[in-house]
Parts: sequence; C-alpha cells; structure tokens
Amino acid sequence: MLQENATPTTVRMFPDYADTVLWLVYPVDYADTDLSPGLIRELEAWERTYYEALDADFNWKSPKDARAFTKTGIDLAGQVANELGEEFVVEFASYETAAPTYTVHSRRQADNEGASTAFSTIAAELEAEQERVTQLMAEAGPSAEWTAYAPLSGDVFTWGRRAPQAEDRD
Repeated sequence: MLQENATPTTVRMFPDYADTVLWLVYPVDYADTDLSPGLIRELEAWERTYYEALDADFNWKSPKDARAFTKTGIDLAGQVANELGEEFVVEFASYETAAPTYTVHSRRQADNEGASTAFSTIAAELEAEQERVTQLMAEAGPSAEWTAYAPLSGDVFTWGRRAPQAEDRD
C-alpha cells in the first residue's frame, strides 16, 4: 500500500530499440518484471506494430497507424498500471504528432503482487545506486570530474572536454 504523502514511482512506456517498452531510468527487461505472460506478449506485439508502422525515414506510414499505436499504448499503460498497483504511475508519451502524454495511476493494490515487488526492487536498486553516486561525488570534492571509458576504442571522455578524434589516436 502506498504510504501517505509517498510519491509513486514512474514507469515510462515507449518503444526505443531496447527489446522492451518499459523504462525505470534504464530499459527494464521483461524477464525481470514478473508481469503476466499475456501482458508481456501484448507489449511485445505493440512494439512490433510500431516498427512496422514506420517508413524508411521513421515517419508514420499513415495517420491510422499512429492513432492505433496511441490507442493501444493507452490501453496497455492501464494494464501495466493495474498489475503494478497504486505505488506506480505509468507514463506513456505517444510518438503520434500532437498527442499528449498519458499518465495512468491505479488507485488500488496491485493485481500482480509479483510484478509490483519486481518493480519495487528495481526502483530500490536504482535509488541506492543514485545515493552511492551522490556520496562518491561528495567525497571527491569540487575538483572531481566525470569520465566515461569506451572499452572497444580505449577512449576516455571527460565532461566539458572535446571528445577524442580519430586523428588523436595512435
């Protein structure tokens, strides 16, 4: 049950070439969700129809396809919200031109306690990671800098600096 004054966790729903349409900061693999198998099949089918409805330039093949994508997305967002329960909000921003962002929040306990627990666990892990990063930043002090390492190229990227160019490499 959602604690009084607690903010529900937002699950975003959209296709983006991640083999899932569910996102909690990062894509959430269906195998980690414990959502009902039927709902997972519907989400996968919806994602497939999205890609099939696009032309080679990633435009809708027809307005009818765009409307169908949005209509199905709203329905699926409601199904996901019901399985997850009141501790979650499902946000769906359609790629249909001028479509609003739809937010679905179940006002009852989860229809699928396993899915609710799975998403709560993932959300808690992400929150713990954010707290760890915040602590590391505090310990590092004001002169610390963020870097990213690309293992295949060996490049190191530092925030605010020019990215390594091909001519910079040996």
